[in-house]
Formats: sequence, C-alpha cells, structure tokens
Amino acid sequence: MWTILKLIEWTADYFTKNGVPNPRLDAELLLAHTLNKKRIDLYLAFEAAVSETDLATFKGYIQRRAKREPLQYITGVQEFYGIPIKVTPAVLIPRPETEILVEKALKTVLASVGSGVLASETPTHLDAGTPIRILDLCTGSGAIIAALASQLPEARFVGTDISKAALEIAGQNTEKWKDRVTLLRGDLFMPIAGKTFDLIISNPPYCPEVERASLQPEVRDHEPAEALFAGANGLAIIRKIIADAPKFLKPEGWLFMEIGEAQAEKVKELIKAMACYKEPEVIKDYSGIERIIAVQTK
Repeated sequence: MWTILKLIEWTADYFTKNGVPNPRLDAELLLAHTLNKKRIDLYLAFEAAVSETDLATFKGYIQRRAKREPLQYITGVQEFYGIPIKVTPAVLIPRPETEILVEKALKTVLASVGSGVLASETPTHLDAGTPIRILDLCTGSGAIIAALASQLPEARFVGTDISKAALEIAGQNTEKWKDRVTLLRGDLFMPIAGKTFDLIISNPPYCPEVERASLQPEVRDHEPAEALFAGANGLAIIRKIIADAPKFLKPEGWLFMEIGEAQAEKVKELIKAMACYKEPEVIKDYSGIERIIAVQTK
C-alpha cells in the first residue's frame, strides 16, 4: 500500500537519481497537485493511502519531471505576486526576480503627485486625475500586468507580444481586469503607433545565444526560445526598447526593464548615449545581481 509519506520519499529519491533540483519539494508539490490538496495538508495525512487512480496520474507526473519538464508546466500554474498565473510551454515561467521589477514600478506609480508626474518618492495616495497608462512589452503570460492591475485599480494597461499563443494565455491571466487591459499582437512598439504612456515596463528576452548550452534543461529544452534569447550578447531587444521608448513615453515618463547578469554597465551606456533620458538607476535582485533598470525621460 502506497501512503503519502512513502510516495514522497520514493519520488524524492528517484528525482535525486535523475538530477532533478529540489527533489523532495518537487515530489511534495506534484503529489499535492495530484490529490488536489495544499502541500501542508500532506503533512497532516502522511499515513493516508493513495488510490490507484491517483497513483497512475502521479506516475505520469513523475515521468515528466524526471525528463526535466518544469514543474510549473506540469501543474499549469505559477504564483506571482500572490496571484496564480496560468503557464504553458507557450510562455516563460514568471520568476521571483520579476516581482522586484513589479515592486519598483508599483512604488513609482504610487508616488504619483498632483502634478501628474511620476515622482521618485512614495506618498500614501494615487493621484485621482487622468488614469495612468502602462505599457508592458513582451507581456508573455501577462503576469506583470496582472500583478500591477491587482494593485492599481485606476490604471490602464496595454500588453504587446509577437506570440499569438502567449497572448491567449495572457488574456486568461488578465481576465479579471479585462475592462482595463488591452492585449495586442506585434513586435514591441509596432501595435501601438501614435500612443503614449506614463510608464513602460518589460521583462524582455535577454539571454545571450552563447549561453544556451549552459542553461538548465528545464529552461533550455522547454521554455520558449523567443522569450529567452536575444542575439549574441543578449542585448538585441533591450537595445531596441531603449532606442524607441522615448517616442511612446510622456514627458518625465518611466522605463523599467529586467536585464541579465553582467549587462547593467552596457545597458547604462546605451541609456546615457541618448540625451532624452535622466540618470538610470540599477536595482539588485535577491542574489545581489544587478537585475532591474529604472530610468526617466526628461
């Protein structure tokens, strides 16, 4: 008889032998998903038997994870900024680092003052004037829009992406705020010609092609390449965003981007080469890596 505890222990050992990161955690999360329980509930029922039907389902999940398919693609969800985000192989799995990008943008928007200019300090209220307009480039799953929309009830959002499949997922993830969210298919700024925004935010592709072979199998073999790679040095998309963003930002509007490791100095150089930007700010992630660029137009 397979109990919950026996299954977790056997699966963790099997994952370890197959090189799966976080073997015990993944075993618990997959079993909780199979049984439609919270992970904590497993600890309260270690000796409970698992049905043959659930065993068969769980076995399929084990085989997929052992082949290094991401856990989130198996369960179909990833929590981001406290919101369950649907994910499929059509979209990048939201990372904790991107929550820092959201948090920085959110604090900036909440710092809006009566003049309508997005300031750098943080008062306790949002300006009640014209709704702030936010553009999310390379929106993917729509996680960034969902996170910001959940905190900014008056803001209006546009998300663009070249992938039709990604936009379908983004639509599902932003359904709750559909009256304030517009999703458009196209390359970066192409679908929004003639429009301007208070804030542009993006987690663009930034992995250098030369790093493809060194990435974990979960990333390299399963996540969409078009959402990961951006030329030899990873700056191809970032360079385009920096060059074109001022055309779509209101005066003193903000640009926020997530960037790759060791890219901060080069990105700052690209920004400083354009006279329309103020001094850029770099924010580190939880590992101390320079991960977020924030810059305001003049």
